[in-house]
Amino acid sequence: MIYNVAALLSGELGTTRAYSIEDESVTHEDGAFHGISGVFKLTRTDRGIFLEGEVTGATVKECARCLETAVIVLTTAIEDEYFPVNGDLGPGSSLLRQEVVEEEEIPEFWIDEANDLDSSEAIRQGFVSETPMVPLCRQDCAGICPECGTNRNTKPCECDTRVIDPRLAGLLNLKT
Repeated sequence: MIYNVAALLSGELGTTRAYSIEDESVTHEDGAFHGISGVFKLTRTDRGIFLEGEVTGATVKECARCLETAVIVLTTAIEDEYFPVNGDLGPGSSLLRQEVVEEEEIPEFWIDEANDLDSSEAIRQGFVSETPMVPLCRQDCAGICPECGTNRNTKPCECDTRVIDPRLAGLLNLKT
């Protein structure tokens, strides 16, 4: 999801452009996110480009209860400002750089020398933050039986999984 923003950078403050994305993917060591769709609005600021929007996508994880495949649908709002590395935006530009930016100083949210803005990292970070710590294949997942190992979503088991702490077993006598 790369957008050339040269015209926007050389435009007036507050100028906006809207973009929509459909069925895109972002892959990283944190995981892969597929079917990404949404709408972005890019706005020219006095320092660069402000990107805002909402995207929806999906990732595949392992269910924490039954260990089956869990497809997790995620929605995240993105609001990030991107700063241009390229100082050659024309005379009088408020973005004209006086210093040279070294390659190792350029973070993820910079507009590259070709005036391309890549929103992939912002989307990835948004999805990673929205990914549940305990992914479930469905909310009512019954999980795996700790006694026999049967997936209780597909087949019921008759195991007695009720574990009573022997220190509290005497309290059961009070019940009767």
